[in-house]
Amino acid sequence: MIRLRHKLFIHGLRILDQIFLAISLFFTVALAKGVYSLPQIYIVFNREYKLFESIGLILMLVAWTLVFNRFIKYDTGRFVSFNQQVYRLFKASTTTAFVLLLAGVVFDFETLGLKSIAIFWCTNNLLGLFARCTIRLFLRLTRSIKSNFRNVLIVGTNPEAKAFAKKITGNAELGYQIIGYITAPNEAPDETPKLFLGQIEKLPEILETEKIDEIIICIPFQRNIKAITHIIALGYDLGVVVRFTPGSDYARILKSLHIETFDGNTIVTFFRENHVLQLLVKRFMDIAVSALMLLLLSPLFTLIALLVKLDSKGPIFFAQERVGMNKRSFKLLKFRSMVVNAEELKANLADQNEVDGPVFKIKKDPRITRIGRFIRKTSIDELPQLWNALVGDISLVGPRPPLFSEVKQYEWLFRKRISIKPGITCLWQVSGRNNLSFDEWMELDKQYIDNWSIWLDIKILLLTIPTVLLGRGAS
Repeated sequence: MIRLRHKLFIHGLRILDQIFLAISLFFTVALAKGVYSLPQIYIVFNREYKLFESIGLILMLVAWTLVFNRFIKYDTGRFVSFNQQVYRLFKASTTTAFVLLLAGVVFDFETLGLKSIAIFWCTNNLLGLFARCTIRLFLRLTRSIKSNFRNVLIVGTNPEAKAFAKKITGNAELGYQIIGYITAPNEAPDETPKLFLGQIEKLPEILETEKIDEIIICIPFQRNIKAITHIIALGYDLGVVVRFTPGSDYARILKSLHIETFDGNTIVTFFRENHVLQLLVKRFMDIAVSALMLLLLSPLFTLIALLVKLDSKGPIFFAQERVGMNKRSFKLLKFRSMVVNAEELKANLADQNEVDGPVFKIKKDPRITRIGRFIRKTSIDELPQLWNALVGDISLVGPRPPLFSEVKQYEWLFRKRISIKPGITCLWQVSGRNNLSFDEWMELDKQYIDNWSIWLDIKILLLTIPTVLLGRGAS
């Protein structure tokens, strides 16, 4: 009954969110039509809607449902903080506002201008916040009268286990009540908890005698694999929910776990791509933005091509083999900024390298031509890479593509940066570029890969504009 109530509660929130979306839209349209009091509401309905508009409205409502299901994640898990709920609400509300804006353009809804979209966004967020604050308050009141608690057994008496237990009991709205602690194999508690029930060997007996709804495992993963799998099997046999907190070292690995079946075989997959829709948007952005920029900048391309040709002998473009995603090779395009035999002269300048790591850079590189110095300082030499982005060799945003000779010198942990498609700009580009050490550069790329989202790409693209205009870190 406890689980049923929780599921009904979650699905009730799903319905409430959709009702609030409809109310927000109605309120927005009413204001746009000059309705400021209840007796005037008839004005909203006092017109005939075309079939085209009606179809658009239905499609928009379906899209809203899909968006909220995607971002809010109406699952029955209890471990969702209030901050996470608000963040998900804002993301979903912002996306639905964008859908509304598109609908206004495609289906020619006369009342849906930018002002109306802003009113809709604010109204929907306020109603969503009100609902979530009310729900939290209701849950706290419910727990205060000792109602709807779930009894939890904590496996582990280490400091991490005690800290986690303190967190869940400190959030009364979660509805957890700790029944006791048991120790992991070969674990001696530093300080025996008040509710200490014994060693892990006693777990079957404890599950028989105590009223346990959930088991939360808080012991190191690597040293206790056998014990953890045994606890999971016991929970499965008795229908008891088992949860596991792996520690920071394994959290990212287990977070990517995906289970599927193939021809009767169960397959556990790690590191499966879970951002399919965002990757599709990323590729669309690469094509649309690079094509538009190539078109708009074509006069500049012509001018730079002429200057490069007049400044020194050699080709206009410099094509260099670089390392792409998972060591695939491609030709990276740049406007030529150095003399033709620059690669041959590099060996003689090796002792003048001014950066650490396998990368080679000199601020006053004698191989750079006069026009080359200008286009490198302004990053204009990078513009031909828009063609690489258009054809799919690289993306607009991603770790800068290295040389094969550089990759051979990478430390083991640095190799992760070539696990995704490289890009024209990245966190390194907008954080100082050549003013940063090689290790700082690699750490920024790792942060980008671990925290990637389409929103992070947009942020980096926006930060790239002032970075390029001001020439920060360029040489």
